[in-house]
Amino acid sequence: MNKIYSIFILILAVVALGFNNSAVFGEELPDLLPHAADGSAKTVPAGQSYTGAEKNFFEVASKKETTKEVKKEAKKSTSKQAKNSTAIKENKKKTAKADNKKQKQSAALNKQDKKTKAAVNKKSTGADKKNEISARELKRIEKKKEEYKEYLIPTDGYMPVGNLEDRSTTITGSIQRTLEFNLADCLELALINHPRIKAAYAGASAQKAVKNQTLSNYSPRVNIDAGISRIKPDTSMMRGLSSDSYTKYLLGTIGVSQLVYDFGVTQNQYTIDKLAWESSKTQIESVVNDVICQVKDSYYGLLYAIARKQVALETVEQYQQMYNQANAFYEVGTKPKVDVTIAAANLADAKTSLIEATNNVDIAVSRLNNSMGLPFVPPYVVDTSIPYQDVNVSMKEVVEIANSNRPDIKIALLDVEQANQYVKLAKKSYFPTLEFRGNVSMGGADNFTDTTWYDAGGYLSFPVINPFLIRNQIVQAKALHEQQKYSTKANINDIYYEIQQAYVKLVDAKERIPSTQLTVKEAKESYELSQGRYRVGVCDAIELRDAQIQYANSKLAYISALYEYNSAKALLEKAIGQTIKPSQTPQRIEI
Repeated sequence: MNKIYSIFILILAVVALGFNNSAVFGEELPDLLPHAADGSAKTVPAGQSYTGAEKNFFEVASKKETTKEVKKEAKKSTSKQAKNSTAIKENKKKTAKADNKKQKQSAALNKQDKKTKAAVNKKSTGADKKNEISARELKRIEKKKEEYKEYLIPTDGYMPVGNLEDRSTTITGSIQRTLEFNLADCLELALINHPRIKAAYAGASAQKAVKNQTLSNYSPRVNIDAGISRIKPDTSMMRGLSSDSYTKYLLGTIGVSQLVYDFGVTQNQYTIDKLAWESSKTQIESVVNDVICQVKDSYYGLLYAIARKQVALETVEQYQQMYNQANAFYEVGTKPKVDVTIAAANLADAKTSLIEATNNVDIAVSRLNNSMGLPFVPPYVVDTSIPYQDVNVSMKEVVEIANSNRPDIKIALLDVEQANQYVKLAKKSYFPTLEFRGNVSMGGADNFTDTTWYDAGGYLSFPVINPFLIRNQIVQAKALHEQQKYSTKANINDIYYEIQQAYVKLVDAKERIPSTQLTVKEAKESYELSQGRYRVGVCDAIELRDAQIQYANSKLAYISALYEYNSAKALLEKAIGQTIKPSQTPQRIEI
């Protein structure tokens, strides 16, 4: 082993020495052929031949004068050739490095091109996939929109509510006809179409189903089972005995169970659900009252807005007439320029008020449509005369009516009783349940029809009793009962305040109607006198303008009193839950 190791070391040393000598000899014995500037060897002249570096050295030495000079020349030649050889090697290394660098750059460029192409292909594929997903998503969105189309605002649902000719609609046969609505028509449309009323009916139907679900506890329950199982009996308690596994087949088991008595638990739950059902039915009445009140108030608001627009239109005509008169008087020299300026300013203000009044009519129409639950109803017109029905009712009478008919009071009382039933239900958490059960089965260890068996009997089932939990559930139910009672009292107080407020507004508006009506009559007479005086040149433009403003304001006050009276009447009817009978024949007042 040592010999082999020594031989191996010797071989390595020889190889290393060989490489080292090659390098040394390459430096000490360079190629002595002269080289051109580009590094290529020059051609040897004819008649000369060189066998090696030594021969050339001695031939040169014989021609020199002394050995020292020959050595010096040889040394110079050797140094020069060594430098040339080193330069050649450096040039070769640089060339090799440049070629290697070019190859690397070319490989890098090819790699980058491949990456770029792959990225472009990937991006294109991703874009196509994205476009495909977007198209699929767009299709899904369109499908959803189609499903929920009735719940979206239609883009063509806006209807003009401006002048009468803009509100006409086309009937079959291309006959132009204008839809005319009165208060009764608006109320009928609201009761038929309003979503809140339909939602209240749906809620009552759902609560009725909950009540019937509780009642189903008294009906028999049937269950059917079938299956197959592999059984390994437990023989740990049977010393020295063993039993093999077997397969049990069950063709079917039909079981029937019937509740006999649960100590009033189901009855209490049924009472709670029944009270909730009664509350949901009463909630329908409450919603109907709210909708009717909103429709009435919106309808009267529309009439008020139309009347204000009519007053603004008349004011514009009056100021236009005043401007024409002032301008005519100024041209003939009987009135100063200031009268024309005052008339022009008044006319501009009146036109601004007319624009505002017109916009208020549009808003009032939209409000009425929304209160009817038909915001996209076709255009229509209404009777612009303002209704007036005198009512004589005392505060005591309206309170008595409210106690008997206000749906919110009924709902509050039902909630109190429902909370009381929850207390009774919580106290019955300890009670067991008595029921009858019977089962008939077919199957066996060999096949599905091997044998049949049955069992039947009465069972008394006790619930899992946790005294701490049940006691706190009872405390919670009692606290919620107390909370509901106080909440009901608070609701009653709010209802009473609502009745008071509506009643006071009704009385106030009723008392203001005669006085404002008389004011309109007097203001009209004053305006007509001022207008006549101005025509004959007795009064100036300021006096006429004041008379016009007083006349317009008196008409607005009268209109406002009528609107507030009708609105307060609608609010009072909602507060008491019943329509108030008029004390005289209804009137229609034209403005």
